[in-house]
Amino acid sequence: MVKINTSTREAIGQVTVGVRVQTSVFANATYIAAGATDVFTVNGRIRIVSLDLEAVTAFSDTATLLKWQFNPSEPAVVAYDISGAALTCATIAQGRRVVFQGTALDTAQVISDNAAASLEAPNTMDVGCYAGVGTLAIVGAVAATSGTSIITLCYIPLSDGAYVTALF
Repeated sequence: MVKINTSTREAIGQVTVGVRVQTSVFANATYIAAGATDVFTVNGRIRIVSLDLEAVTAFSDTATLLKWQFNPSEPAVVAYDISGAALTCATIAQGRRVVFQGTALDTAQVISDNAAASLEAPNTMDVGCYAGVGTLAIVGAVAATSGTSIITLCYIPLSDGAYVTALF
């Protein structure tokens, strides 16, 4: 078996699925609120290849509905939804994911049927603009009360110097 060093693996990953940025593991009760919580800062224009929230520990029975929003601050434009809400995120088991579909601004996210396996998004979506800044926020209809999660974004930079940072 051929061993591939870490930097080569990362380069292959960036070419095939884009640059990966991830939040730290967080308490749902802290970051999944009734309203928008900024998750990533987007500098420049990017193409979202995949965006998902994974349950690190199981969610409670709170009927939280989650969707994604983009809020450009440069140029200043009103925040807008980039997905519809996923069906209830109550009792999501460890390892299941809420997956951004990227097909249309009102397309609901899909909750994976099984832990540790999910289908990739059928489409990509471009957000941001050249030399612009904005945030990707997760929006809850009801605040989560328990469980922990991690959010992963894979993206391709489309403008010179474009990059994304996680806010927590």
